[in-house]
Amino acid sequence: MNSETSSVFTTIGWDGERSFFAIDEHLERLENYAIIADIGFDEGLKTKIITQMKTQPFKVINSNQSNELCKPLGLVTIRVNKEGTISLSERSNEYNINCNVINAITITAPDDIKEKLGVKLGEHLPYKNAYKIAKEYEGNAALLVYRDAVIDGDRATLMVLDKDGTAWVSSEEYGSIKSITVGLIKDGLLKKGIPISFGKITTDLILRSSDAIMLGTGLGVTRIHSIDGRIFKFPNSLLFDNVKSVFSELMKEKWTDLNEG
Repeated sequence: MNSETSSVFTTIGWDGERSFFAIDEHLERLENYAIIADIGFDEGLKTKIITQMKTQPFKVINSNQSNELCKPLGLVTIRVNKEGTISLSERSNEYNINCNVINAITITAPDDIKEKLGVKLGEHLPYKNAYKIAKEYEGNAALLVYRDAVIDGDRATLMVLDKDGTAWVSSEEYGSIKSITVGLIKDGLLKKGIPISFGKITTDLILRSSDAIMLGTGLGVTRIHSIDGRIFKFPNSLLFDNVKSVFSELMKEKWTDLNEG
């Protein structure tokens, strides 16, 4: 069986003990992935995942470290394979916490990226390889480019603020992974006067943007500093400030402590 199609996964924010961020949204995404990948998923499996999250021994992260960029102390990857086996693996989020700005490297996405249907499959190799290449070129994030457009980031979503005040995110039709974080902040950002549109993130759009960030489960909200060595001096921090404000409120509301109840 091809290891790249035999399992699906999602990675969830973790407080280092037994609290998790946006559990419902992540389990819904995992179920959607499973359906697309023809992996059985039902309420019984969902219950087993929650039970395992409650009981599996994790290496606790003891830290008073805090940050203003909405980044959790740790991450837990939830994976389900075609046999219905559940695996949970935890890790520290220290690298992302220490990433205060994004120095991105653009990487050509593989031609079959759209065939993956925006699903986190197997070992997620195109994304892992892109990040590895970015690090080799002294970057701390990779932007996957397909037909002259940025379709995704290695572990977070690129969002740019156009000069008309609209925030743009790559559409799933180009092969991007649907972002839980974007979905969570969308309504709150609109209330602050910034609508989100989904489309093609071209070089021209990036060059004329007034602000740009990457956001996701591990990276939180982190501002773009450079892409392929080109430093961006954006005219304002409107997108960064407002997304951080919305996300900070969500960080107060969306944590579930599985030690309770």
